[in-house]
Amino acid sequence: MFGFKKKKQKSLWIMAKDVMDLIQSDYEADMSFTLIEFHYQGGAYLMGSCIIPPDAEERKENISFVFQDQAYQTFEEFQENACIGGIKIYELEEPVEIVRAGIVGNDTMLKTPWGDTRLAKKALR
Repeated sequence: MFGFKKKKQKSLWIMAKDVMDLIQSDYEADMSFTLIEFHYQGGAYLMGSCIIPPDAEERKENISFVFQDQAYQTFEEFQENACIGGIKIYELEEPVEIVRAGIVGNDTMLKTPWGDTRLAKKALR
């Protein structure tokens, strides 16, 4: 018999501070980061930046930052309010497990988080 297994998506372990630095760097270059889904201590979270409205020109004025179901207009507001268990994302001491990256709308543009080389360069495992 042939044993066809469904390939398990490879996740990426990274410090949340590194992800926040990439989001900020993209914003400063007038680009949105897109969204990622990550797991941390048993919870699943959605975070990143995107253009609102989706068909608008990509520039700072149109970039919003997302954490879960909240959108923030400035990076400072995002950094201050994106928290898990009262701890700011930027200050998490344990790595997060990115399971999806490059999320635009409801579509995941990358097969694995490793497809985003900027994230992969900072990966722990």
